[in-house]
Amino acid sequence: MSKGMSGLPRPILFWSIALGGAGFDLATKALAFARIGPPHSRPVVVIPNVLELQTSVNTGALWGMGRTLPHSSLIFAVLSVIAAVAICYYLFVKGAAADGRLTVALGLIMAGAMGNCYDRLLLGGVRDFVHFHIEPIHFDCAIFNFADNMLVAGAIVIMLLAVRTEQSGPPKASLEHSVSSS
Repeated sequence: MSKGMSGLPRPILFWSIALGGAGFDLATKALAFARIGPPHSRPVVVIPNVLELQTSVNTGALWGMGRTLPHSSLIFAVLSVIAAVAICYYLFVKGAAADGRLTVALGLIMAGAMGNCYDRLLLGGVRDFVHFHIEPIHFDCAIFNFADNMLVAGAIVIMLLAVRTEQSGPPKASLEHSVSSS
């Protein structure tokens, strides 16, 4: 069994990140909604004109995309389950868990998918509560949660891994073969 960057076997590393991240996400959502109140409650200012905690429920995907589709929460929940199955298959059946960085990235994506899928299935929409905006320059980010952050962080790591792989050039065997045949 291959080991992760922390010395843990890869399945334990993956599930620790996935379950720990989903648990953290769900705990922060519950805390935010308990302390702040339901959507349309008065926001809690953390940094004036930059960051506030404001509850919202999103029935769509990232940035509310698809929220007007009939049964959008159920559709996105089913897509999350399909993605979760695909991730597990890719990591543990196809052997992608051999790459520790990919295991971590997919663990983050699984954590985010699980946290938001839980909300969709049990609450009919995803609980969001972090509102980042910079008033002086009129920047206003959609309200989000920690599951969203984990999804984005995992996707960024995967993109960086893909770019790094492309920049490293062809495999050594190809180079040796082309040198010996010249």
